[in-house]
Amino acid sequence: MSESFKETLNLLKDSDLSDFSKFSSRGIEKESLRVFDKTISLTDHPTSLGATLTNQYITTDFSEALLELITNKKSSIDESLNELEDVLNFVFKNCSETIWPSSVPCTIEDENKIRIAEYGSSNSGRLKNLYRKGLSERYGSMMQCVSGIHYNFSLNDEFFLKLAPQNTSLQEFKNESYLSLVRNFRRNAWLLLYLFGASPIVPKSFIAGRQNFLQNLNDQDCYLENATCLRMSELGYMSNAQDNLFIAYNNLDEYVENLLYALKEKFPRYEQIGIEKEGEFIQINDSIIQIENEYYSSIRPKRIVGSGERPINALKEKGIEYVEVRCMDNNPFEPLGISAETSHFLEAYLMTCLADENKFAPKEEIVEIQTNWQNVVKDGRNPDLNILVNGKEINIRDAANSVLEKIKIFNSSITDKADNLKTNITNSIALQEKKIENSDLTPSGKILKIIKDNDMTWTDFNLELYEEHKRYFSSLTKNLSYLEEEAKTSLVKFNELEKEEEIPFADFLKNYLNALN
Repeated sequence: MSESFKETLNLLKDSDLSDFSKFSSRGIEKESLRVFDKTISLTDHPTSLGATLTNQYITTDFSEALLELITNKKSSIDESLNELEDVLNFVFKNCSETIWPSSVPCTIEDENKIRIAEYGSSNSGRLKNLYRKGLSERYGSMMQCVSGIHYNFSLNDEFFLKLAPQNTSLQEFKNESYLSLVRNFRRNAWLLLYLFGASPIVPKSFIAGRQNFLQNLNDQDCYLENATCLRMSELGYMSNAQDNLFIAYNNLDEYVENLLYALKEKFPRYEQIGIEKEGEFIQINDSIIQIENEYYSSIRPKRIVGSGERPINALKEKGIEYVEVRCMDNNPFEPLGISAETSHFLEAYLMTCLADENKFAPKEEIVEIQTNWQNVVKDGRNPDLNILVNGKEINIRDAANSVLEKIKIFNSSITDKADNLKTNITNSIALQEKKIENSDLTPSGKILKIIKDNDMTWTDFNLELYEEHKRYFSSLTKNLSYLEEEAKTSLVKFNELEKEEEIPFADFLKNYLNALN
């Protein structure tokens, strides 16, 4: 354990900050695919769920069938999960189709039938649709039907004010602290893939016509025996165009500069695709990424942006406001896709990363991070797998227990007054230790065991769990009137937007691209 980690833990305790639950907020975004007759739904987004452009709780991600469910910023894990439960409950009540439990989608025989999400004829709606058209052109629509959980986490200004050295601006200190958290998170993010990855299988249709490294599981599905999270492999959320960016998150100016490069640097294959086809725009630009959100990362530093504001400009001018964890699979065994135990562990890990040594990441370390990532994605449950730590090979179990030990030390430093928080984290760590000892207890291990033991397909497995989730939500008796009101209000707002007179979309797009500072 480094001296700086010890010092930070002592400082947190002395400043009465160790009970981070008093100073933290979180929000959850859950993606879920609508499925009909065992394949992706081809219907419009249900009107009963409101308008996707203007509903703050329910929108769509890439496809018209890929729901994105959003909770507000909440001061406790319980509040956050309770709101997510409400939103899912509302969806189950107002959608007659199957809500797919897993991150890897159902069997989709014809990729061309996947409907790209539509947001109306307003310029902001058309831009969202165009971005998705560009994703389809670049990576294919199949990859974009993968779903997951995004976990947003922040600490308030009171927390940072008590920690900030004298003569340091609050925002500069927040930027430095969050970026240190991000670097430390990425160093051991492979552990989250091992513990919570739930995508060891993909339907054969998902990899049709693509080179792959998988083996046949049955006549419908492929897998790898020790895979944890194929969603985060090159078959899922990966981009060859981004492979050589080596974004290090060493400081905010460098991060913004790296993102700006990716937004402006043309990429030969995307140049070949072109910006327009038969007079219609088909991608926002021909750069490495079209917009900031196209950069794929396990975690991102972010801030809330206003309408029409470019995220990169907001970050540069106003600084980091929160971090977004992006590597969590939907846990199909959980009706919400995530459990309280997982949230407690994730937040303890995030806080440990914040408290840990603040050191820069050289390019060699980024290569090491990417190597560990791909090895754990494909072979994480192999007990003989080695992880690279500062260039040295260490057995995955030893490396995992080493990370857990650090989280235990962080937890033990939390004031005894926060008994409930400490107990929740202790219990969650105990669950993770069992998974490290026995990989069959991980979600990926459990999934494979159930499917093999019962001679099931990926489809059978998910449809069975959907029925369980349906029973769970139908048993709830909750007041969802606020979600009904939001759905109705969003339709009114959307219709008003559709009537507004706006500049031609080509001019709007030009202004949007020129808005980069």
